[in-house]
This record gives sequence, C-alpha cells and structure tokens, in this order.
Amino acid sequence: MFRRSVLTALAGLCLGASALAQASNPILSHADPFITFDPVTKDGQYVLTATGRDITLWTGPIPETSSTTPYVIYTPMEGMTQTWSPTVWKIDGHWWVYFTAQMTGQKHKIYVLESEADDVLGAYVFKGALETGRASIDPSILVVGKSHYLMYVTVDSGANDTWIRKLKTPTEFDGEGALIAHPEAGWEKGEGTTRNYPVDEGPTALYHGGKTFVVFSASDTASPRYCLGLLTLVGKDPMVPGNWIKTPHPVFAWSPENSIFGPGRGTFAKGKDGAMWLLYAAKSTDAPNAAHREIRAQRFTWNADGTPNFGSPKKDGPIEP
Repeated sequence: MFRRSVLTALAGLCLGASALAQASNPILSHADPFITFDPVTKDGQYVLTATGRDITLWTGPIPETSSTTPYVIYTPMEGMTQTWSPTVWKIDGHWWVYFTAQMTGQKHKIYVLESEADDVLGAYVFKGALETGRASIDPSILVVGKSHYLMYVTVDSGANDTWIRKLKTPTEFDGEGALIAHPEAGWEKGEGTTRNYPVDEGPTALYHGGKTFVVFSASDTASPRYCLGLLTLVGKDPMVPGNWIKTPHPVFAWSPENSIFGPGRGTFAKGKDGAMWLLYAAKSTDAPNAAHREIRAQRFTWNADGTPNFGSPKKDGPIEP
C-alpha cells in the first residue's frame, strides 16, 4: 500500500482577489485542463496541465495566470500521437503523470511518467503503458480512505464509459475494473444536436464535507451541449457500481446567452480565502466540432446537501473576484 500523499487541487491554494482583477477568460488556448498544487515555495504554486502535442506544465501563484511559464516535461516518442488529458499527482514523494496516447497501429492507452525527484518541473522517466485491456483514455486518480484508484474511460464499445480500478502501486493494478458511469440519458448523448455520440468521460474527483464526488463530462465531445455531470459515492467501496449515484441532469451546461458552448472537463482549486474555483474548457461558438476549446475559470459554491453548485458559465472577459 502506498501512502495517501496525492496533492489534489483541493489542497490549500493561494488565490489573491487583487490579482484576479487583472485576469480574463479564456485563460489558456488548450483543452482538457487539470490543476493541482505544489508547496515547493513559501506560498506554494499552482501546476496546470492540458492537452497538447507535448506534456506541458504551467505554474503560477493563481490559476488564472498559470499560463505564464510553460515547462515541457515530455515530448512524445516517434510514432506516439494524440497525447490527451494529462493529470499530475504526488505519490510517495514523487510526481506521477498519467496521460492518453496512441502508438502507430495500436489502440489508445494510458501512459505514465514518474519524476526522478521531488520536483514537479524536473526530469521525468517514461514508465510505459498501464494496460487496462481495453482502448482507454482520460486517466485520473481517486483517493478513498488509504486506497488509490485509477479512473479511466473506455472507447471501444459504442460509447465512452467511465471505469474505476484499484491501484497496488502507481503503475500496477490490484484486481479488475468496475464500470461506474455509462451514458443513458439524452443529455449524455448530445440530445438536440447533430453530434449525438454517447459519452461519460473525463472523470475528476472532488471532495467536500466528508463526501466524495466524481465530476465527469457528458455528451459528444464535439457537441455544443457537452456538459458536466456528477456522481456521488454513497457507500464505502467505490468499486461497487451501486455505490455511485448519478445526478439525473447536468450540473454545468452550455450558456448560449453568454456565448459559452460545450463546457466540460472540470478541474478544481481552493482559494486562500476558502473560495472554490472551477476551471473548464469550452468554445465560444456552437460549431459542432471539438476545435477551439479554451480554458476558463470561475468561482463555485456548495448546495445545502453538500453537492457542488457550479452555476452557469460566465461571459468571457475579466474574471469576477
């Protein structure tokens, strides 16, 4: 068993309201954001990553300005394409990066990098593929008790389904996987648009008040109605599919009146003042494709029952403090 030392975006992040007045949405021209926190400096720093040709990290004191200093930590080898959805985690004193890629003539797989030392911007070692036995994308870590689980998405069955599998080590599974989210409702299938592939993908853990949630992205990725859905863990064992309850409607959806379309791929940060922040990717047009997605940030709150209240996407422009 390895120690519970994952530093998620829910760690104490330093977010200054005065700096926010200078920041505007969109904050970065990439898709599939993931943010975490590294306490390497006195006040710590945000570490942001996103889909791109290389695995790149941006760092800064607040997420809105994390795009100022890019660090390429891995350039794909020859024959490796579609490097998608990296996530970054600190486990047992090292940083681990899980990402999607496809080698020539092979299916999509999950690949792993390990830092050589306790330096998120230092050198990394390529650890190879973490084989799920299926074509898989969108890796992310869930922590329940002292156990770590890899969440991932299978893409070889006519739908994008979210699975979970316990980890023995950061590069080794402990047992088989379990399906926890399959797209069934119209809002998970692009209902009302020409892009209607069924999708539950991009799972990201969110913790609050002793509760464990998984926020996922639903509907065809290219649909203007791509949105965020919510799973709530109601039992102790996340490997039991019946212990996950899916909210029967989107928890963050498109806003035509604010020119925000296809908001998905949520990732979260806690401000120094205790305020919570949602970073997500979206488009500014209703074009039925996955191009031109950009990262945006806005505050969110909690409902009386402890679930997240993301509200609606704000208009692009200066970010409200």
